Amino acid sequence: MMVQAINEDTPEVVKVRQAAVVQSRVVRRRLIENSITLLVFLLIFAAFGVFLGGQFLNVAGRLLDVHQSVPVLLLGLAVLVTLIAGLFDLSVAGNATLSCFFTIGLTVNQGLSFPVALLAALAIGVVVGFVNGCLVEWLKVNAFIATLGTGAVCTGLASVYSGGSYVGPLPGGTQLPAWFVSFGSFANKAPTWLVTLAALALFASFSTGLDRVRPVGWDGRRWLVAKVATLVVVAALLVFVVRIWEWIRNLSWMIAFLLIATLALWVLMQYTTFGRQVQAVGSNRAAAQLAGVKVRKQVIKSYVIGGLLAATAGICLAAGQGSASPDIAASFLLPAFAAAFLSTVVLSDGRFSAPGTVVGGVFVTWVGLGLIVAGLQPTYVNVINGLVLIGAVALSTATRTRR
Repeated sequence: MMVQAINEDTPEVVKVRQAAVVQSRVVRRRLIENSITLLVFLLIFAAFGVFLGGQFLNVAGRLLDVHQSVPVLLLGLAVLVTLIAGLFDLSVAGNATLSCFFTIGLTVNQGLSFPVALLAALAIGVVVGFVNGCLVEWLKVNAFIATLGTGAVCTGLASVYSGGSYVGPLPGGTQLPAWFVSFGSFANKAPTWLVTLAALALFASFSTGLDRVRPVGWDGRRWLVAKVATLVVVAALLVFVVRIWEWIRNLSWMIAFLLIATLALWVLMQYTTFGRQVQAVGSNRAAAQLAGVKVRKQVIKSYVIGGLLAATAGICLAAGQGSASPDIAASFLLPAFAAAFLSTVVLSDGRFSAPGTVVGGVFVTWVGLGLIVAGLQPTYVNVINGLVLIGAVALSTATRTRR
């Protein structure tokens, strides 16, 4: 009788098992819900592939689209930092425009050494971000008004500096460094071994993440077989359907730089005290302040980081274009916000994320270009971006409310 009593499950053990089952089901349900947007995009791309064939399913062509969109995606990361804090930054486009002008103008017009010009452009971004933070936090100016105003000032200063005209290297004059021009060229590929290592690291991360959805009650052997089978299927899809090796061979240095910046921002916002405090401010400012978070300081830091990323976008724009023209980044503001808000519904449960911003921005770019290849007029691109932004915000709001 004593042995039977010992072998029987106690109420506490039953409760623990039931809780584990519920938690496992919640994790799987969230995984499915968070993947819906990604699956929708994949279905759209599959339809493009069926109807457009090689016109759309072209690895080099699609990577060229991403290469040309790097400044926009960097601006998406710039607005993301302040969105996490629950605020907005509408100055990023003007900031990028001014930084682009200074990167090229200080080199070809004023004759400064190129490193000095780069530092000046980055310093502009930091100053603009700091001014935004002080206006919002110390003077209590509405974030929309403050950042809209500083963005207009940046655009105006760029026009004043250039006289409202083109700025770029002239024949016989000072030229941009060859390495900088090469960096902005799609023909300049990142080392294959480096990209391969990064891809393997991501695949290993995916393998580790699968353990989070392991069904309760599965023994080690059964789960190992299922996990290996899943990894084999995913690897086969990447190699034979996605053609991952073509993507690796065609990855440009500018795209590699974007991925590095995305990884750095993701680590900063997810695994540092600063990032956790900014997320706390965005979730509940009053509660964060009561918990000891120096809200003003962290918000100002967010604006400074956003300004720095915006200036970096302007520098990449200078590398890709080789020149600067009035309002060169003005059209990037809407797609940047669309990318940032898409991060809340692409492999996410309503939270802003750096990887989701890049993935969402790339998907929007490909959808727009796929429609253009199918016959849609290029003038409809802004319409697509606007609809995507409205849809992303609506889905994000619904997800946050439910959570």
